[in-house]
Amino acid sequence: HPNGTMTAVAVKVESTRNLEPSQLTLKDQSCTPQFSDDRFAYFSFSVDTCGTTRTFFDNYMMYENEIRLSYNNTKGAANTSPVDPDYRQTVSCFYVVNETQTVAFSAKPRTYEPAAEMGTGHLMVQMRLAQDPSYELFYQAEDYPVVKYLRQPLYFEVELMHSTDPNLVLIAENCWATLHEDRTSLPSWDIIVDSCENRDDSYATIFHPVVSDSRVLVPSHIKRFSVKMFTFTKDEEVLKDQIYVHCDAVICDTSSQADGSCRGQCVH
Repeated sequence: HPNGTMTAVAVKVESTRNLEPSQLTLKDQSCTPQFSDDRFAYFSFSVDTCGTTRTFFDNYMMYENEIRLSYNNTKGAANTSPVDPDYRQTVSCFYVVNETQTVAFSAKPRTYEPAAEMGTGHLMVQMRLAQDPSYELFYQAEDYPVVKYLRQPLYFEVELMHSTDPNLVLIAENCWATLHEDRTSLPSWDIIVDSCENRDDSYATIFHPVVSDSRVLVPSHIKRFSVKMFTFTKDEEVLKDQIYVHCDAVICDTSSQADGSCRGQCVH
């Protein structure tokens, strides 16, 4: 127990068969059981509370309190009959004065490093559109649809959320644009293919470095890239509909040699 803590258990006895242990208190009636049922009550309290007294003797000191049942308590009359005696149980704790206890211990080196067991869980990834290449301000939900002119750069950020594990790396594996919100709809145009820019695009995707700052705690959890605004055409006609951008991200563990996906962004 922490220094200066006393614990005690009061057990219901035959002479107080109608006793409800939950109604027991210490000297200070505001100190009630930490736990109780129909058979016993468990108290845990600091020696400087609940009316605990301290008495010094020749070579030791004693802390003392009393578990009791009062007929006239703030919670109403106790559930005992008038012929039943009050419940009183003295609890005390002795300490030898000026005694030093010596504790010895030894340590053995670990033969292996501890490893976490395999498990399942959820990882959250979000993609946002930044207002400029500083990636300090982002468009909010109420700002969409965002109006951009042809060949005007769009600055995207993909981020692994709610994680501070430096061994995790986020890779933007595939990103593409569609005319409709459905990520599987056609027509579509590839922006990132197998973690690299689309080689068939005359205005190739540009990846931007990520460094630590007041917002970015783990740079490996973020990927940033920009593309120039474009539009879809059909039969040489420019389609001026909205464009939706989608991404598939891979989260890999650099501490696992078996995780081959941690080759990095656009490394083959």
